[in-house]
Amino acid sequence: MVYFYLLLQQIIGSTTHIVAQDASEHVAPGQLLLLRSVGASLVFLMILFATEKRWNIFHRIARADVGRMVLLGLLNVPLNQLLFLHGIKYTTPANSALLYAMTPAMVFLFTAILHSERPSAKKGIGIAIAFAGVGIIMFERGVELRPEHTTGNILIFIAVMAWSLFTMLGRPLVLKYGAVYVTAVNMIMGTILYLPFGLLSSSAAGISAMSSISWTEVAYLALISSVLNYILWYVALGKLEATRVAVFQNLQPIITTVMAIYLGRMLLTGQFLGGGLLALVGVLIVELA
Repeated sequence: MVYFYLLLQQIIGSTTHIVAQDASEHVAPGQLLLLRSVGASLVFLMILFATEKRWNIFHRIARADVGRMVLLGLLNVPLNQLLFLHGIKYTTPANSALLYAMTPAMVFLFTAILHSERPSAKKGIGIAIAFAGVGIIMFERGVELRPEHTTGNILIFIAVMAWSLFTMLGRPLVLKYGAVYVTAVNMIMGTILYLPFGLLSSSAAGISAMSSISWTEVAYLALISSVLNYILWYVALGKLEATRVAVFQNLQPIITTVMAIYLGRMLLTGQFLGGGLLALVGVLIVELA
């Protein structure tokens, strides 16, 4: 079942790139994240009240784990999600999905750095190839010709770094407290951290002017992308190692590209195909080494 959960999670993740890009074209990213994170947090609060059966939903967290829980919230909402929504506004869904496919290599790299482990020559070559491919994708239209496109790619790449740390640092807590509990707590904490900035970047007039389509996209991003998607991801982390779970990110560029082409949201370029192939081959080398 864990592989079914991961496949479903990748389908949701792939559609998220497309839905988020369309939503960010009509709603300011800061306001979009405020609505998304608050909506997801309210759902998680109801889940925690139902499962914990007490008002103090944080009662299970050991004092030694509070800092890590807060860090996960910071990595999740103000960093990963905010940078993603800002970046996807300027780049393509396929580019975004391909950059997120770097998660396995980034997880391995961060693990090696934090644990002072020297990667094997084969893994080192794989990481170098993957980053070369990502470099081609990030600057495929030229820094001077399309600066906003390059900026979007860079923002999403930083978001991927945050997501990779979120994946790696969250697994020990998932094993200790359970996937649903950890997902709920870090989403709520992340929303609390982001709330002051989200309120400053939003306005009642902007929210009231949103169309029904935009509200539907917000609902999808909050309920499906931020609740169901994250629960599936952490459920898988509770069953498999972080690097094995991250392997499934390789499916997102393929699924997202097919969807984007079908919906007329992108045209394939030689740079994208070449860079994408290099990135996926590099990631595959890291995974199999």
